[in-house]
Amino acid sequence: METAILEKQAPEVIRQLGRELRSELLMLMPVSSQPSQLLPINETHSLFQTHCAACHGAMGKGDGVASAGLEPPPTDFTDRERAMNRSVLGLYDAITDGIKETAMVSYDQLSEEQRWSLAFYVGGLAFEANAEEGVNATDLSIKELINHNPIQLANGDSNTLKSVIYLRAQPSALFTEKPSPLQIARDQLLAARASYNKGNYEESNRLAVSAYLDGFELVENSLDTRNPDLRKDIEANMMALRKQFRESSNQDQLNTLLDITLAQLETAKRQLSEDSLSNATLFSASLIILLREGLEALLVTLALVLVLIRSERRDALKFVHAGWITALIAGGVTWWAARSLVNISGASREVMEGVAALAAALVLFYVGVWMHSKSNIVQWKAYIQKHVTQRLKTGTLWGIATLAFVAVYRNVFETVLFYEALLTQSLPAQNPTIIGGFLVGLFCLSIIGWIMVRYSIKLPI
Repeated sequence: METAILEKQAPEVIRQLGRELRSELLMLMPVSSQPSQLLPINETHSLFQTHCAACHGAMGKGDGVASAGLEPPPTDFTDRERAMNRSVLGLYDAITDGIKETAMVSYDQLSEEQRWSLAFYVGGLAFEANAEEGVNATDLSIKELINHNPIQLANGDSNTLKSVIYLRAQPSALFTEKPSPLQIARDQLLAARASYNKGNYEESNRLAVSAYLDGFELVENSLDTRNPDLRKDIEANMMALRKQFRESSNQDQLNTLLDITLAQLETAKRQLSEDSLSNATLFSASLIILLREGLEALLVTLALVLVLIRSERRDALKFVHAGWITALIAGGVTWWAARSLVNISGASREVMEGVAALAAALVLFYVGVWMHSKSNIVQWKAYIQKHVTQRLKTGTLWGIATLAFVAVYRNVFETVLFYEALLTQSLPAQNPTIIGGFLVGLFCLSIIGWIMVRYSIKLPI
């Protein structure tokens, strides 16, 4: 290749020799890691604005506020001719290691997923995605798209070039993405209609229930902040569809309602994808979630504490404290498991909440009967005199502890679900806002809890 350059051979000859040299070097290189998935586009865009826009510009044209006087100037990622000769691997290496004798520094402090996401993002700014051009795009592997530039991959074939351009502009087609809640709702409703047309009404009803619990319910709160009327209409229509899917009559009415609901889901998708929630909305939502759930748990726990204080059994308070502390620990484990290990389905979530509520009711009934049996003044005094130096029956004490656990854990579980939904509608840069709302809510709960503990002892039992 050096000889060809010195002899000033034709550009095409130089390019061909360069491609051959590149292929040989790639074969000799150690096997590099490949991305298994990319960040959502809104997160990647936020990363670009934070780390790259100052030099490369908000649109990637190399015209950022810090670009003046830089030599060489920052790359214009929208330059199609240069992008056609640039590989994603080259971009990833530049982001990871920087480029010597330029203003491009290393960003190895970013995670591997973040660096790959940025590489694919800037590598696609010069291209536009055309759905028709992506028909055969899946014939290309991730490794091929990463290691070679579009001209190398196409090798003169126009159809292959169209597919490569599509994948550079829309790299998510290469990765298996988890469907959005609204997409799950849509897919389940369509599957329900298919089952209904086959006469399988029980299955169609199950799928309609799943469309709500596994799909739409997860974005209800977010949609409510944008368009509460649309949220109410979709919820009402999905409830009506569940009833109609169980019956074999009036198929035309069912199809009409289903088409309306599908169109509403598409409208909701557009409204939710317009931009992320505002910081004020995220802060207030985070604050209200913790206040609402925390107050309920606090009231139940405080009621149990007051029962024992009025009974002059402060020594038994440790069982109540054991119950709510264990619930908080279990809630932390649930949060970790929900994010790392399991995908809790909508039906499972509702069952877990229902079981927790029923268990709390049963334990409360048991403790209530026990308390009522001691409510007569004479009986109560006799009971206290008999057991004042003895501990209460272990079963009764652990019943109170169990009630404290179940009541608090139920609220912690709901809190985990609400915050998970909130995080899906925010950008990584907005996480401090959510944490801020959580901390303010925690502070408010502490003040409220102190006031209740100090003055509620004066209230009738």
